[in-house]
Amino acid sequence: MAYVTIRDVPVKDRILLHLSNFTHVSEGQEYNVPFDLTQDGIARVTGITRSHASLDLKRLGDIGMVTSWQARQKGVRTRRLVYCITQSGLEKVEIIRKKLDAAGIDPSVILDMKRCNPEVKWNALSPRDRETFGRASVFRVPVPREIFPATETGTLPADISGMVLVPPDVAKVYLEKIPQEEIIKWHGWAADWWMEQGNLQERLYHLVCAGRNLEAVRYAVRHTDEFSYNPNEDLMEILNRLDVPDDYTEDIYWLKSQVAVAIKSTEGVKSCLKVLDKYHSALATVVEAQLCVMHDDYDKAFNLASTAYDDLKLPLAAVIMAQACLRNGDYQQADRLAVAASDAMHEIGDAKDVDSILMVRAEIAYRNDNLDDARMLLGKAMAAAPEYKKGSYKNLLRALDDPRSKLNFN
Repeated sequence: MAYVTIRDVPVKDRILLHLSNFTHVSEGQEYNVPFDLTQDGIARVTGITRSHASLDLKRLGDIGMVTSWQARQKGVRTRRLVYCITQSGLEKVEIIRKKLDAAGIDPSVILDMKRCNPEVKWNALSPRDRETFGRASVFRVPVPREIFPATETGTLPADISGMVLVPPDVAKVYLEKIPQEEIIKWHGWAADWWMEQGNLQERLYHLVCAGRNLEAVRYAVRHTDEFSYNPNEDLMEILNRLDVPDDYTEDIYWLKSQVAVAIKSTEGVKSCLKVLDKYHSALATVVEAQLCVMHDDYDKAFNLASTAYDDLKLPLAAVIMAQACLRNGDYQQADRLAVAASDAMHEIGDAKDVDSILMVRAEIAYRNDNLDDARMLLGKAMAAAPEYKKGSYKNLLRALDDPRSKLNFN
């Protein structure tokens, strides 16, 4: 089978074909002109350099097929030179399309994949470019165009910053055509690339997809603190896909339980508690105490956390005890326990729950009408908190400055 390459279609024709997709943009339009109509956008979609695009756009302008003006893109304050096709250019496009149709070529396949039928696009790719497009399709988040080789039979979609992300529906069509062993290999390549970039969650995802289960388990355990600082539903789904060896059960299910608590998944917490109980883990008592807090059973939460603290001297257990006392209105005991939790953190050199302690003290100050102290402690808690908690702390600070607001620390 003969494959049509980008180079088989002259650059000026590619530019006109691309611009013909934007007839809704009129000459002189001042605001929200698409990035695709800038020199950078045109260059990326048509597979040429910016300087090459500039030269050919000038030539097309000289013969009246393209017009240009200064306009603003959405989200960009400065004006940029943008282009649109003229009536003369549209007439030329009709000639180009007829010529391509006669040659059995779908015009869309030589441009950005986002603007053509995935099936048609895939069938037009050479074997080498299918490898490149397939590799790009396993990524879930944008990655630099430069990590992929140059392509001749299609253009990978890059945004204004040069990042590539194959649309999920297109990626699904492509990957359905690929042998599973190839997809597994590409996920392994992606996992190794993310290791160099330092994105823990994406690396873990690709390790799981690559079938490198034991490596993924060890990686999750090694980075428990970092994952605990960025809990989210996607992370929970990745962790649920792990096949956990007995030797790592306590570590993985402790991590999963803390992610479940953070995303407020009571079913997730119950599931982890069941496994930790089965393996007679001392951490099961802490997880059960957290589950009781989620169900507003503060007396049981206090008793369980007290037992866990006596056994493990875990600062989190003291934090749970302090929170239970707060909910029951015992502010003096809550304050003593917050101090105990702080001391335990210093003793073991682990300050990852320090924002929770500061929150306990901030609430005590608020309940005692010490608003200045509450504000100061909330500010410190927000500074010490992981990203996923900062928003709620910021809202509390904002509400504290409104005398009409009644703060809810739950």
